[in-house]
Amino acid sequence: MVSQSSDGPLNDISWYQWESDNTDANWLLTYVDVLSVILAMLVVLLGQMAVRQMQPIEEQNQIASTYSQLETPVPATIPQPTEVVEETPSQSQPDNSAVTRLTAAIEQRFDDEVKVVQRELGVSLEIADVILFHSGKAELLPEAQPVLSRLAMTLQEIGEADIAVEGHTDDRPILGGPFQSNWELAAARANAVTRFLLDQGFSPKHLRSVSYADSQPVADNSNAGGRAENRRVNLRVDFL
Repeated sequence: MVSQSSDGPLNDISWYQWESDNTDANWLLTYVDVLSVILAMLVVLLGQMAVRQMQPIEEQNQIASTYSQLETPVPATIPQPTEVVEETPSQSQPDNSAVTRLTAAIEQRFDDEVKVVQRELGVSLEIADVILFHSGKAELLPEAQPVLSRLAMTLQEIGEADIAVEGHTDDRPILGGPFQSNWELAAARANAVTRFLLDQGFSPKHLRSVSYADSQPVADNSNAGGRAENRRVNLRVDFL
């Protein structure tokens, strides 16, 4: 019995001793756990700090890239020249029937008083100055008015036309009188014929007066016959 009782307490003591040793070592495990948690927290904190430090750098890079994009010159678009095609008004071809009828009428009615000159467009009616004016003058002669009246009536019979009244002279200079040069004399003579046609009912929008002076001679000015041919009034007729 004694041995059993002695074995019992010994067994109890050894068991207690083992329990107490394990209990003393358990705090190490708890300490390690605490250190692990602390280290984990430090890692998290360091990660957050690194992220916060990187964010301003990224924002600065984004701002810098934005400014660089704004400062990059945008290539200007050079407008291509647009070719403008100017439409040239088609020149109306002369009414051949009207030209033929006018030519025939002038030849029948005026003998040598009015000369018909064919042109590319229309015709030109040439009247010598001796029929219309005194030398160096721009007032129509009384005998010129019947000729111009018949000419106006003939033109109105043929049809509507644009008429340019052209004054021409020879190359001899003007000496005294109301005109300073052949330009003024030719202009005054063309104006006198134009006014007469206006009085005969021609539309002002179809009449114009032009002075050529001695710039368009049709004969040699070195002789009297040539100078006489150059002193003239022409009616350039373009039928509409």
